[in-house]
Amino acid sequence: MIILSPQLGLSQKSILGGEVFDREILLGLAKNGIKIEIILPKGKPHDENIKNWHVTCLPISHFPAQFFNFLIIPQLLKLRNKNIQIIRLHQPQFMFIAAILFKFFSPNVKTLATYHKFEETNFGFLSKAVNNFWDHIICDSDTVKIKIEDKFQVDPGKITVVHNGVPSYLKPGSKDKSLERKLKLEGKIVLLFMGLFIERKNPLFIIDALAKLSETNSNVVLVFWGEGPLKEKIVKRAGELNIAEKIRFIAPVFGPKKNKIHNLADIFVHPSLDEGFALAPLEAMVCAKPVVMTDGYSAREAVINGYNGYLCRPNDIKDWVNKLSRLISDKNLRAKMGKNSYSKAKKEFSWNQAVEKHVEVLRSLNEH
Repeated sequence: MIILSPQLGLSQKSILGGEVFDREILLGLAKNGIKIEIILPKGKPHDENIKNWHVTCLPISHFPAQFFNFLIIPQLLKLRNKNIQIIRLHQPQFMFIAAILFKFFSPNVKTLATYHKFEETNFGFLSKAVNNFWDHIICDSDTVKIKIEDKFQVDPGKITVVHNGVPSYLKPGSKDKSLERKLKLEGKIVLLFMGLFIERKNPLFIIDALAKLSETNSNVVLVFWGEGPLKEKIVKRAGELNIAEKIRFIAPVFGPKKNKIHNLADIFVHPSLDEGFALAPLEAMVCAKPVVMTDGYSAREAVINGYNGYLCRPNDIKDWVNKLSRLISDKNLRAKMGKNSYSKAKKEFSWNQAVEKHVEVLRSLNEH
């Protein structure tokens, strides 16, 4: 089987959930003997010499994502003689015009769309027609699946939910003593935030929550692990609230090095207001951490309130402080919820399972 997968990125060092998802899935498909024709913008980093990957690069590297629709048309037409059976579309709004044109010239090719957020299904007045045009849809949460069915009357049999996975190298472990000393975390209860410092991830809110928590919990610190344009505002806000000494920053790290950072945490916090099926909480779960996150989007598919963490109302300081305080004050509760997190993550969230579901969908499409 040969599939075609145009991509805006496949970096090994990406902190974008969708890009991580695509790379893991395409690597897994290749290991299963599926040949993949990949189109990338010029100069985009990607794994070299992967068996069953063939990468074609566009002649330019930087452009508005919406232009991808038109830039990939010449490459798609060149690949028509490759006996491609399926075109796989990540973030279809950036390539749906090209895909429909490709289908016009190659009507036997099946289309597989991938969605992480419901907002990605928006094609204006064409939304219902386009979402019913796809031969199959993969989305990474039940939440998005249900919305697609309800909004566009798409046959439920044409939609498969494939949850994100977690890397096999992540596992529970003790706190790294040298890293604790370096970050001055000895004897502290560590809250860990991982992700981009951007508005929808809501990092400024968790600073406000930390300020309230600090009124009764002097030993709590908050580690921001990531990068982004709001870093200066985070520092400024912490200074205004007189809690600057209670925050730490760790730049993004990749691969097995992530294990040490996750295992510094006592509690993982995820105040994000808008997500697909977030990767960061899953990684914390497989490291046996209780997770406190916003109750919205697909959060209930990861966290069962009171079982492996808590779900909190968006931007509700009182709710967040009350639930975090329970975990901060009760070591046994943290351990119990952490154990439940680990069990749930190991059972439900693996890249191997995600790849297996993709293989099933692809083979079914190819047979019909």
